[in-house]
Amino acid sequence: MSNDCDCGDAQDQIYEYLDAELDEETAASVRSHLQDCDGCLDSFDFERRLKLLVRKCLSEDLPESLEVKVRDLIRQERG
Repeated sequence: MSNDCDCGDAQDQIYEYLDAELDEETAASVRSHLQDCDGCLDSFDFERRLKLLVRKCLSEDLPESLEVKVRDLIRQERG
């Protein structure tokens, strides 16, 4: 399979890829691009670690206002 995903596509689809929301063909294209592009792989690794940290923090008892702010920021970032 040829890698028809470019950096812009990979960056645009990182969140969906992390959440397993892409169809298999698109996910394979993003995965292939990440294997070949260190810059995009670095971005992916950062977003993956951030997502894990947020998930961990949200599983702890936090003030509701902080949880709302974090969720709003995530929604804004997703566009």
